Amino acid sequence: MGYAHAQEKVHVISHNKETIVTDPSKGRNSYKRWAMFPEKHKAIRSIVLNLKFQCPDTIRCADWDYVDHIRARQKNDSTVYEIARMLTPYGGFFQKDWGFEWRVDVTDFSLILRDEVEIDYIHTGYEDNKTRGWMVTVDFEITYGTPVATPIAIHKMYDDNYKYGYADDPIENHLIPVTINADPKTDFSKIKIHQTGHGMDANGCGEFCSKYRDIVFNGTLVDRKDLWMECGDNPLFPQAGTWIFDRANWCPGYLVQPDELLLPTVSGEPFTIDINMEPYETENPSAMELISAFVVEYEAANAANDVTLVDIIQPSSRMTHRRKNPFGGLPVIRVKNNGSNPLKTLNIVYHLEGERPKRHPWVGHIAFGEEALIVLPTEVFSLKETAQFHVVLEKPNGRKDAFSADNIGRSTYQRPDILPKTIIVYYKSNFKPDQNTYTLKNSFGDVFFEKDSTDMKPNRVYRDTVRLKPGHFNFKFNDTAGDGLEFWFKAKDGRGEVKLLDSLGRAIKQFKSDFGSHISYNFAVRNDMPYLLDNTPSIAVFPARTDGPITLDYFCNIPADIKVLIVDQEDESKILEQHNYYNFSKGPLNFNLSYLPKQRYYIKVYLEGEEVYKNRIRLKE
Repeated sequence: MGYAHAQEKVHVISHNKETIVTDPSKGRNSYKRWAMFPEKHKAIRSIVLNLKFQCPDTIRCADWDYVDHIRARQKNDSTVYEIARMLTPYGGFFQKDWGFEWRVDVTDFSLILRDEVEIDYIHTGYEDNKTRGWMVTVDFEITYGTPVATPIAIHKMYDDNYKYGYADDPIENHLIPVTINADPKTDFSKIKIHQTGHGMDANGCGEFCSKYRDIVFNGTLVDRKDLWMECGDNPLFPQAGTWIFDRANWCPGYLVQPDELLLPTVSGEPFTIDINMEPYETENPSAMELISAFVVEYEAANAANDVTLVDIIQPSSRMTHRRKNPFGGLPVIRVKNNGSNPLKTLNIVYHLEGERPKRHPWVGHIAFGEEALIVLPTEVFSLKETAQFHVVLEKPNGRKDAFSADNIGRSTYQRPDILPKTIIVYYKSNFKPDQNTYTLKNSFGDVFFEKDSTDMKPNRVYRDTVRLKPGHFNFKFNDTAGDGLEFWFKAKDGRGEVKLLDSLGRAIKQFKSDFGSHISYNFAVRNDMPYLLDNTPSIAVFPARTDGPITLDYFCNIPADIKVLIVDQEDESKILEQHNYYNFSKGPLNFNLSYLPKQRYYIKVYLEGEEVYKNRIRLKE
């Protein structure tokens, strides 16, 4: 989903639905394609890389979380730049219709994304390349217009996989300071870093350990960052592997958002930059820090007052915002100050299509080059299932915006579910109820119901009745361990469930139990609209890795005839077990597969003859 701007845009697509697979003999596979970018004289306002993954047409989605690189090289130039880095998801659960799209701003590489450029998509890994892969689209969304600041030069600092934790070869032997002679026209510089930790020593480093990184400018520490990312709130969920485990500055199914820092470069004078890692040594080291870092020199900002609408978070249909939408409530936008003056005031005009625009006089402080989230004060709601939501930014610091074309944006609003005034929160705990809390709030943060883990017992069913008045609400269910109410790797923790029921006990919203750190569900209660039941069957199998016993949990408002099949994964026509249930609506179904060979199988569920569920089971020793 894109936003309509009054600016001229073009799309340069280097890889169009291209199937990529590993090369197990080398551990990396290169897909080089030439693409024609704008000519050097063409003024570029921004470049956004849109990366889309899908399951290939003829093979399965790939299984493993590998590092992929997107590199660029100009014609007749041997210098290669990593402009983006992707960590692939665990795709074992994804079906043929699956797809996901990420975005990253690559405007800082506008000096090299000119004329004829070789874009190399490098897919690493060692898995079976005949049956598993990805279908990838690399789309550069280029917006013409006066740049925020004119780039002068780009310098490569570091670009390698650096050993970390080795006493006989410290990483600082390789992360040596770099001195750059600033151009006479340079007003400021920006350092841009892609860094992810990999490897697995006795301390979990570098993938599963948190270490800090320093940036030193002219001998002074200017930035320290903990290289750690919480993965339980990943918008791409659930995944088949250990997707919830926090990692060293990355998560499976994640397009890296580079670390950036503005540097107070003095025109015409040399400056020195150094990246230092937290001191670390260990026996039997194996950690690696995968680092690419660049410095871009810029002329002074082209305007004093220049604000950009970067994104609309709520409402939005973008996949990366799926945990926060559909949405009815207070809109949330992201803005960036691209003017040399700090942004202190701003008029924001917003509305759903067909409605009268609302105005919000924002007051705050955003420094040059910084971004901020802004919550707008008036709720949005439409009787239509979908509608366009419009935002316009006006008068930064009370002045005319120097480049108003990127002040305009729109997103797709999707109407939230309508729920009745009386709802029942159905919560079946797993064996770790101390990790769970839930709250129900309106758009303005007023709490209407909350429940903490005090007095909760393992493997119990709780039903809490909540009565609401008309309005917009959010149901938030938290798991402090970030592993949801079920996770295949923690089978001993059991499986729990969360549903919202009406006063008759019928499901109006059913949630997947493998949700990571939280469930966030927005809904509305209205006098003029009826609520709908969630008549889609809720089906789940646990555990997915087992030495034999498995349980299939089934819940549906409508009784029906269902059929359960256990089939061979490689030959799905080979049926190992078949079970029929008539006029069935809910309950656990238990099976013991311990007599079968230790391999992978599929469990399938058919509702009135139509396949409605399919999941992989692994029998282990």
